[in-house]
Amino acid sequence: MPPVSQVGRYLLLERLGQGGMGVVYAAFDPDLDRKVALKLLQTEGQASETARARLLREAQAMARVSHPNVIPIFDVGMWGDQVFLAMELADGGTLSGWLEEGHSWREVLERFLAAGRGLQAAHEAGLVHRDFKPANVLVSRAGRVYVTDFGLALQVGAPEQEEDTLSEEARQLLPPERRLLEANLTQTGVVLGTPNYMSPEQYQGREVDARSDQFSFCAALYWGLYRKRAFETSRMRAFATSRSQPDASARTEPMEPEQIPTDLIQEPPRDKKVPAWVRQALMRGLALEPSARFPSMKELLEALSQEQRRVKRQRWVAAACTAAAALAVVAGTAYRQSHLCTGAGELMAGVWEPAAKGKLEASFLATGRPFAKETAARVSGVLEEYAAAWTRQRTEACEATRVHGTQPEELLSRRVVCLERRRKDLGALVGLLSEADGPLVEKALDAAHALPALQECADAESLSEQQRLPSDPAKRADISRLEERLAEVKAMVDSGRYPAALEKARQLEATVLATGHLPLVAELRFHLGWLQEQLGESAEASKLLSRAVYDAEAGRADRLKVSILNKLLFVEDGQQHFGQAEGWGGLAEATLQRLGGDPLLESDVLVNRANLAISQERLPEAKALLEQARQIHAKVLPAGHPKRARTTFLLGRVMRDMGEFAQALPLLEEALKQTEASVGAMHPDMARRHVMMSWTLRDMGQHEKALKHAREAARIREATFGKDSLPTAETLDELGMCLLELKRYEEALPVYEAALAAKRKALPPDEMLLQPSYDGVGQALLGLKREREAVEPLKQAVTFTSAPPDLLAVSGFALARALWVSGQQPEARAEAVKARERFTQAGLAPKVSEVDTWLESLPKEEAPKKEKPKRRLAKPSRRPTRL
Repeated sequence: MPPVSQVGRYLLLERLGQGGMGVVYAAFDPDLDRKVALKLLQTEGQASETARARLLREAQAMARVSHPNVIPIFDVGMWGDQVFLAMELADGGTLSGWLEEGHSWREVLERFLAAGRGLQAAHEAGLVHRDFKPANVLVSRAGRVYVTDFGLALQVGAPEQEEDTLSEEARQLLPPERRLLEANLTQTGVVLGTPNYMSPEQYQGREVDARSDQFSFCAALYWGLYRKRAFETSRMRAFATSRSQPDASARTEPMEPEQIPTDLIQEPPRDKKVPAWVRQALMRGLALEPSARFPSMKELLEALSQEQRRVKRQRWVAAACTAAAALAVVAGTAYRQSHLCTGAGELMAGVWEPAAKGKLEASFLATGRPFAKETAARVSGVLEEYAAAWTRQRTEACEATRVHGTQPEELLSRRVVCLERRRKDLGALVGLLSEADGPLVEKALDAAHALPALQECADAESLSEQQRLPSDPAKRADISRLEERLAEVKAMVDSGRYPAALEKARQLEATVLATGHLPLVAELRFHLGWLQEQLGESAEASKLLSRAVYDAEAGRADRLKVSILNKLLFVEDGQQHFGQAEGWGGLAEATLQRLGGDPLLESDVLVNRANLAISQERLPEAKALLEQARQIHAKVLPAGHPKRARTTFLLGRVMRDMGEFAQALPLLEEALKQTEASVGAMHPDMARRHVMMSWTLRDMGQHEKALKHAREAARIREATFGKDSLPTAETLDELGMCLLELKRYEEALPVYEAALAAKRKALPPDEMLLQPSYDGVGQALLGLKREREAVEPLKQAVTFTSAPPDLLAVSGFALARALWVSGQQPEARAEAVKARERFTQAGLAPKVSEVDTWLESLPKEEAPKKEKPKRRLAKPSRRPTRL
């Protein structure tokens, strides 16, 4: 029972509940003969004046909003030193209590949509609730829903559709209690709200707007649908605190993976009863960045009302089909299908058309590369297929909304934005390939296959989570222009034009950052970071890429984020920061799980994790990872895709390094066939495959077969790069090695001499790449019994002390044998001892035994000559001075 029987004219009946500022009673108004809810301010505590102001603020807020889903206020007044508020009595309790009873997702959504309409009305009246939660929503026994408890409400801007009849001067003459909605009753930085439902900006104590209520609404709906919290309050508080620090864009140190809150908002359970479109709208409303949420409650409620609209459409269609005008409806639909959504082909015509194809082919042929014609045909085929798929998807997206009515307008808009960006990517690449040079022709097929996947533009869930473009048309136009410029940067990166791409990206940096559009910022920093890596600045690459991860996370660009993380894995691996690389790889996999999987991105991460395992000599682990990647590629990539060949090739190399030659050889043969199917027989990638085949066959003792592959590799590189080029010279070293193994020294000598001559023209004299050629010349001369001539090149070969110990040991042992025959026995013994030490260091026990056998075969020095002269050692050293 209430402590008193009457407040003013209101007779108190029973206590209904208690909140932070007051107690609510059921009361009777004898003047109007009706029951009301009476909220009476509590007077205890030191903050009674602020509490009174808040209750008056609540009254003013509720009086401003006239809507069926906002509780009506009847009266406000004083009772002694207490403020009371009289409002309509909702006799069914709170939405929070109603949810505890258990209801279907449709019933829950229906109640929340009603509450959302009340919240929307408050926003249109210029109010932000700031404490929306199920406990602040009332449900009558008749099922009506009311938003209440506006004690924390704040006026933001001028109310929509409100005619203010008072001038500003007149408003300033009003007593302070008449203007409480305009007053700030909270100290700056003080956090207001209920933690389970507060937005990140509320946790930070920053200014809020209607999008903060949207977040709270979605957090409450999440709880209502799934009976789970959308986030952990402790993690949200930590995230908000970190975001309150200086702008992340100003950071220069690489971020650790654990600093990125990939799962701050819990992924909704994959409950088949709650449809995907509800989850999509919910997760967008729960975006950490306000700009990534819906522009207003209106758009959110529209997204959540899809089923209602669908049911209405179905009923309308059913009625139409049973009407006498059914034939007219069918004819009208056919007319719409034939006349709507037909412009996609025209949009693509300006990007990829016969004229563009002809220009590309002419550009490729002009380079003179032996594989240019075949590559032009293959690249054109990839671009043709991409353009056709784009046209189909653009048409399907339009028809889903405009013709079939199965897709909301908001999703169509997002799909169109995504597809337009893909069209720009294609256009930028076509423009670049139309002015190709030799190196670009070599990279062209990779660049074509690197075009962003179109599937993302059909992924409704992913699209709904991404940050929206600004509503301001001018800002959207700016972003569109910058996307086109970034598409040009991407095309240059994928084509290997790194210095020019870096210059272009730096020119765009300030303008892109100024937009504040986080997916765009993340993409720019992604390109900048990867370009730094390609140009040898790995430390700077780590900094830029880690910042790009943060930007992609904040902008909810998950696929881009995975790509950035995969590059970070690669960069940190290259710097031997293995722990950090493992962390980035794990974060990439976690993000993929949140995405619901993406086979191609997953395979990319698997391959780089395999490379990381190779760097740490964990070859069995690398083998397992590459086998997983191969299985994915077999399912989702066509037979001629370059990634299939590369992964097979890498797996073959791993098996070879494990000494499992019987398994390695078939894999390398398969990679050779896959590469030829992908790029043609004369592409430089084929030379790489032939060289690896030669190495492996030599290791297996199959030297004649190895020689065939080495000759083919040399032929391809000479045709591509020229006879005196560095790539050709390196291949000649392998050809010479095959000839040495076959003891065909007369053929080997001119091959090695040609390699050495080309390298000496292109490289400084201390470059380690010269070592194999000096060694080869010396070994060939030694095999031809021209030992005295062999000494000089072999002496040169052992001067490259940074070369691997086994190479130096082979050269040193050959030098020892040449020196011995040349009459330089002491020097020969010394070189043999050094070679033995190096073979030992390299772990080559058979070679150590070979040196020992050779040393034992030499005539032994007489022991007395080494021991007796000890007392006379000083005399010989003085003889030259007396002469």
